[in-house]
Amino acid sequence: MSGGSNNAGKEANRMEKERQARIAATQAAVNNVFNSSGRAADIADVVNATRDYYTDQLNTQKASSDRDLLFSLARGGLIGGSANIDLQRDQNKAYNSGLLDVERRAQGAGSDLQAADQTARANLISLATSGLDSTTAAQQAAAALKTNLASAQSTATANALADGFSNFNTTLKRMQTLSDERRANQAANLSLYGSTGGMYGGYGK
Repeated sequence: MSGGSNNAGKEANRMEKERQARIAATQAAVNNVFNSSGRAADIADVVNATRDYYTDQLNTQKASSDRDLLFSLARGGLIGGSANIDLQRDQNKAYNSGLLDVERRAQGAGSDLQAADQTARANLISLATSGLDSTTAAQQAAAALKTNLASAQSTATANALADGFSNFNTTLKRMQTLSDERRANQAANLSLYGSTGGMYGGYGK
């Protein structure tokens, strides 16, 4: 009886070692796919593409803001004055803030892709303990990398960049309104004392 029990125990141990070896092989196959040197290049491409996409939008916004600024300064006779310098400084601050937002989006796209890869890796590593073979695991890992990359590329260019010059443009429009009001007052010959005969011009008639 003891001999049979020992044999059964040895067989169980052998089978368990084989199972663990298969799990290790499957997990190694998964890791090999996800650790591919080409993946770092894929992530860098997504980061760069995202940066380029939003930088183009930001530059378009700035070009429009540049035109509005030049028009407003010329209309108000402010070109070359202190107002010109102050507004240019504010516009540059808005642009630099926009560049920071662009970089945040670019790096976020790369981080999101890495996170998706790690989630897919963890799922496949877990499935290895359920009997997933190394060949199938490697195929599924490659498919996950492809799917994650396509999703990252699509998401990276799915949204429009918020107008980074909205606050600056609001200031510019307010300045234009004040300038228009001053010109209207001048055209109507208005002053603190009224347009015809001063503050008391209407009396005594």
